[in-house]
Amino acid sequence: MKKLTLALSLVFSLICVQLQAQLLSKADKYFNSFAYGDAVELYEILWKKDSVNRYITRQLAVSYRMMNNTVKMEKYYSKLVNLTDNESEDYYHYSKALQSNEKYDKAKIYMDKYLAFENAKPRSKIDPRFLMSLRDDSTRYQIAPVLINSEASEFGPAFYKDQLVFSSAKAMPKLIKRNHGWNDQNYLRLYVANINQEDQLLDVKLLSSRLATNYHDGPVCFNKAGDEMFLTRNYVSDSKRAQKDDSGVVSIKLYHCKKEGEHWSSPKLLPFNMDGYSTGHPSLSADGKRLYFISDRPGGFGGTDIYYAERNGESWNEPVNLGNTINTPENEMSPFIANNNSFYFASKGHAGLGGLDIFWIKDLDSDTLINMGYPINTAKDDFSFVLKNGKGYLASNRVKGESYDDIYKFKIVRRLIKGKVYHDETHEILPNSMVKLIDENGKAIQEVYTGADGVFKFLVDAVQNFKLTSEKLMYNIGTGLVGRGELEDQIEVHCDLYQSRDNSLELAGVVLYRGDRSPVSHLDIRLINMNTGDIVDLVTGDKGNMNSPIDRNTEYTIEYHKEGVFAEPGSFSTSNIEGNKLHIEKLVDKVEVGKVFVLENIFYDLDKSEIRPDAALELDKLVMVMNDNPSLKIELSSHTDSRGSDAYNMALSERRAKSAVKYIIENGIAKDRIVAKGYGETKLINHCYNGVECSKAEHQANRRTEVKVLEL
Repeated sequence: MKKLTLALSLVFSLICVQLQAQLLSKADKYFNSFAYGDAVELYEILWKKDSVNRYITRQLAVSYRMMNNTVKMEKYYSKLVNLTDNESEDYYHYSKALQSNEKYDKAKIYMDKYLAFENAKPRSKIDPRFLMSLRDDSTRYQIAPVLINSEASEFGPAFYKDQLVFSSAKAMPKLIKRNHGWNDQNYLRLYVANINQEDQLLDVKLLSSRLATNYHDGPVCFNKAGDEMFLTRNYVSDSKRAQKDDSGVVSIKLYHCKKEGEHWSSPKLLPFNMDGYSTGHPSLSADGKRLYFISDRPGGFGGTDIYYAERNGESWNEPVNLGNTINTPENEMSPFIANNNSFYFASKGHAGLGGLDIFWIKDLDSDTLINMGYPINTAKDDFSFVLKNGKGYLASNRVKGESYDDIYKFKIVRRLIKGKVYHDETHEILPNSMVKLIDENGKAIQEVYTGADGVFKFLVDAVQNFKLTSEKLMYNIGTGLVGRGELEDQIEVHCDLYQSRDNSLELAGVVLYRGDRSPVSHLDIRLINMNTGDIVDLVTGDKGNMNSPIDRNTEYTIEYHKEGVFAEPGSFSTSNIEGNKLHIEKLVDKVEVGKVFVLENIFYDLDKSEIRPDAALELDKLVMVMNDNPSLKIELSSHTDSRGSDAYNMALSERRAKSAVKYIIENGIAKDRIVAKGYGETKLINHCYNGVECSKAEHQANRRTEVKVLEL
């Protein structure tokens, strides 16, 4: 009995092995014929029996990757990288699956592991902080699906006069249903729809029944007049068989049609198609002279690259690759050139939220590539972007996933104005500048300070002309302009500002009356540059203010002139001044009968009455005041301290007063306007009387020259 049971078990095991081998053979047959949907059903059955089988795990991972099912793709690549003898591409594809499922931190770990392989291709690192920043300005767009989306795929929108043409895999009545084995969808047809005021699509119909083939048709583009079409379609040879490449992709080629009455002419192959390689996804420049397209032809950077060909009459020049600013080792798709020459395209190779992201570049001479951010981009595939007058359409599988795409309408509601502030001469970043955004009415509507990176950003709702200014202490103001036309069909405008070092210096002073500190208006001021002898004349304003540019590292004399004002001249230096302004506050006195002023710094040699040079300078100031006030009559008095006899001090003070008056008269003042008077020690201003011990400073306070106003 035991022998019989053992024999039956062996027979059953052999049957199971044979059935599994047959199942695997059938699954591989589906896989090799690119019918991935059928293949995964069988591989899943086999994997449940043997979940550590590297071959089956890889076949499932690859199948779901080709089907663009990122959830299942993540599951099986996760299993695969935990097995032994992993290939570098396993880590890369696992990282991209994680990224498409918004698991950015984990995606970074596996991308870094991939890049550590010696045979790793140059691919973008994953920066989770940057990817999260792409969601910061999500209010910049209004976006919604259009109503004509079906259960199948719709993508490839193209403006056609005032209508929209797109490709769809939806089933059409009265047409034979032909499925595409890769994803079990119908082959693509070209449709045209009207656009209403809300940018919804209405009245959908076939663009032309004559153009439909038994394979994929679209995407397309049109010239400005709408009488010329460039058409992507699967290439079918003369034998009527579609030509597939090593990946199971039927090659696509570009065709050209012209409108003949109500119908389109038969499509003709464009001369720059290359046998054995794909060429498609056209976009024509506004002038009709340059056609952009994608191709996987040799000589590119990997996957599909974006090229352009120049039209030369009825012929075309050789295609030109757009270079590595645009193209990467991964696929670039869906080029679109706007009327203002802004360039848009979709890519899997540049840093993005996941899958295909849409990127923007101001023009093809620029090297600044910008991810358009959320909600234009998501963690899924976003592509087929077209834009006109600030609104447009794109395609995305963000809802359905896999290869089931929908068309979305969008409108730019807020635009970004950004840039950096630089030193004009060194071109180094200039931090801590205050940047203002000024509208076309001259009103500053936003302002921001730059950080260490010199960056500023403004989100604006209106499309208008803007002015930008940047201000920083010790620097000239930087200015920039952003025009209405720049904002109309762009999501953002980059405008850098440059500030040069400002070595200018401004005198910003104020003149006040000493008593009540009220402003002295209409006071004449003379600035004398002692280095050059140059003279600048100023007049104070209603608030007593004075302003004038002045030189650095210079000595200045400043004079004040006004009838009824007693103001001694002064001096200042501009050496080692920080900042762009020198502030001076000058206190002056009103000339009133009976008022007494002390003349500072009138010194005499011991027991002498002769006018010393330093005293002459001070008396010159009094001469100037009397010239400003021609009706002014004064008493000039001299005072001594208490040291020495009273008689001696009285006589000394009289001699000194007379000597000072004599000097003033000799300098042009009429003698009947000034009286000399010596008071000796009779008018001490402190306690230092005869016999009282006092300091030198206290005695010095009593040795003074005073001016008393006698008459005006």
